[in-house]
Amino acid sequence: MDRDVDTESPMLHPELPRAPGQKLKQYLATISVSLGALCAGTCLAWTSPALDQLSIANNSTSESFYVSDSEGAAVGGTIAIGALISAIPAGFLADKFGRKKLIFILSLMFLINWLLIIFAQNAITLIIGRVFAGIGTGAICVVGPIYIGEIAESSIRGILGAFINMFLCTGILVTCVFGSFTTWRVLSMILAGIPVLFGGSFLFMPETPAYLVKMNNLEGAEKTLVGFRGSNYDIHAELKNIQKEIETSQQNSATIKDVFTSKANRRAFVSVVAVLGFQQLCGVNAVVFYTVPIFKAAGSSLSPSLAGIIIALVQVASSFASIFIIEKANRKFYLMFSSVGMLLFLTALGMYFHLKRLNVDISHLGFIPIGSAVMFMISFSVGYGPVPWLLMGELFAPEIRGIGNGFAIATNWSCAFLVTYFFPIINSSLGAHVAFYICAGIMAVATIYVGFIVPETRGTSLLEIQRRLNN
Repeated sequence: MDRDVDTESPMLHPELPRAPGQKLKQYLATISVSLGALCAGTCLAWTSPALDQLSIANNSTSESFYVSDSEGAAVGGTIAIGALISAIPAGFLADKFGRKKLIFILSLMFLINWLLIIFAQNAITLIIGRVFAGIGTGAICVVGPIYIGEIAESSIRGILGAFINMFLCTGILVTCVFGSFTTWRVLSMILAGIPVLFGGSFLFMPETPAYLVKMNNLEGAEKTLVGFRGSNYDIHAELKNIQKEIETSQQNSATIKDVFTSKANRRAFVSVVAVLGFQQLCGVNAVVFYTVPIFKAAGSSLSPSLAGIIIALVQVASSFASIFIIEKANRKFYLMFSSVGMLLFLTALGMYFHLKRLNVDISHLGFIPIGSAVMFMISFSVGYGPVPWLLMGELFAPEIRGIGNGFAIATNWSCAFLVTYFFPIINSSLGAHVAFYICAGIMAVATIYVGFIVPETRGTSLLEIQRRLNN
């Protein structure tokens, strides 16, 4: 354990021969934990087909019940409240009880959500279920990337880290597909199988080496590393690095006050928190949550369900493509390209609904809402989809990463709640065009903010980033 770092270690010389199939367990573990993101995606998208059905009074059968606009807003928005409840303490709980135990518990949170919804007879039960869904969603967005980052070797960490976003988008697509031809209750029964698969598969996954080292279980950490890296890999050098990182982290533990007393920490904080706020204030969840009602109101020539499937499919394809282009240009370029694109297509959506409200004949413009929503989703997926999560890991110093991430994710879900709660209210009272114009204006602010405030991190070491933040 205490031997010097072997300069001939395959870990330090990736060109040396490696055992075939040795990365398979890393991919399997990543897929297993990413099923939690798949669960989150289904929960996020469920309101789109479900609220459309529940908004119609149907007291003649036991399959449905009436949900008012205000109740529908609460059903859609309370997932963000649940996420806000769990996001901040998730990192602390993962440190105290272990990544594996907490992630498995999250599978139960998702399952409880679906059981409550399946047997719901009123909006209150739906809202309670959605709180459990939010708890699972908020925590998996924190703990899932931690687990993947701690089991992945550096050469494939970026690829494995993108699985969370890809599976989340896939969950949205799955919900749109099944929601197009099933009732909301049958849809919930189908989706309830995913957390069962998630929890069942994760039972066979090991704890992360970093957590085992932190718990002074060096033998367990070594065994886990051998399982993930292969028998021909010199795990002792990596194990020694993990020990050093944990010792440094414990020595440099920080408080909330430290986030604001250091210039570098302040700059990191205002950059990451703002970008994660803009990620939600652009209205992406409003477009996802309310796809069916939006396109039904637009009078598109395509069925609303098909339009929702197309948008979700575009989101999955775009998130997959972003893996291959994310390192081709600067982070700020992608953020500004993304915000300008969303500004334009949100404005187009706003103008369409504005003309509709003015009773202008727009029957020949049915392609605009679908085309604008598709291009909006592409614009989001190449910038504000993946980049904010990268900046969380790149800008915060290790000793404030837990605190900083907690604040950032709390901001993210607070903004998500504001959007998902007020979007349908603004839509019904002032018109959809007002909601889209507001989001477009926020994207204009985001473009300027990123251009002048957010630092560039691409191709820069974490140490160099901290030095630049202090200048």
